[in-house]
Amino acid sequence: MTSVDVAEFIEPALERGDCEHTAILLQSVEALPPVLVSFYRMGASRNGWLVHGSLPGEGDRDRERMTTAGLDVGELESSGRMAVIELDLTVSPDEWVRPWSVLLEEKLGSGFDAMWFARFPIGPISADVDGVLPFEAAWMSCFRGRRVVTLCPYIVGEMVEDQRTRNHDVVAQVHDQVHDAQ
Repeated sequence: MTSVDVAEFIEPALERGDCEHTAILLQSVEALPPVLVSFYRMGASRNGWLVHGSLPGEGDRDRERMTTAGLDVGELESSGRMAVIELDLTVSPDEWVRPWSVLLEEKLGSGFDAMWFARFPIGPISADVDGVLPFEAAWMSCFRGRRVVTLCPYIVGEMVEDQRTRNHDVVAQVHDQVHDAQ
């Protein structure tokens, strides 16, 4: 498993004052927990409100994975600095993003400097990637110019080069940058 330090590719955008919407391409689902730990530690060090979006029914498992990888999820949640939220995937992209906008303003008003959001991984199936793109576009439209740092993991695994290139290209259309952690 390759170790990824998200500061290498997120820090330059933050230094420019940009709120960042980054996709990260990973070899496997097993590579994700250390990446999330790096991301959330960076967010915590910058007074971020940390949010992890889980698939329905997977919140406790995601907490366990991140804790095993070295993030004290229990302490972060009990102190109000982190939320692990099981996402409602049955609504439209615009309906999905609307409550996040309200939560952002509430958390900024309570003293946090930004929201740091990451979610469950998508892929490697192209149909899965295509299905999430309208949600990614709605997210980017809603939060452009606001204090949000987002990390969107995509699993590219053992894809053939043509499929991998295709998925990279479509993901790049709705993200500020795509980092290949291969």
